Amino acid sequence: MLNDEPGPRDPNLPGQDDEQLPDLFEVQITVTQDDFATLMEKYPLDLGCRPHIEMNPDGTGTLQAFASEERIRQLEAAGYRVERGENVSALGRERQKEVGVGDRFQGGRVTPRGLGRKPGGPRR
Repeated sequence: MLNDEPGPRDPNLPGQDDEQLPDLFEVQITVTQDDFATLMEKYPLDLGCRPHIEMNPDGTGTLQAFASEERIRQLEAAGYRVERGENVSALGRERQKEVGVGDRFQGGRVTPRGLGRKPGGPRR
């Protein structure tokens, strides 16, 4: 069952600011069809919502994932071809600066405005 409850290492939980999680990078890993299951078993990866593999003309596939520096080194040492992309953790930290702080509804004293709908309310 999926839910939006924070996990045990969720950076959004209070009191975890002192615990720095490793940065994640967007990566593309080239694998053969036979190696894919081994890769996923031996090296747990963040694949986002679901695995996304683009087939290459030579019969290999390119898997898109998110991995730490350490995981990238492990994959390269194991012989996988890994292309490192953007540091998505750094991008996330920059985007967090755009988020307001405080309670814009002042504990319920200010009425929300806009196109949102109340959960459980009537659909239009």
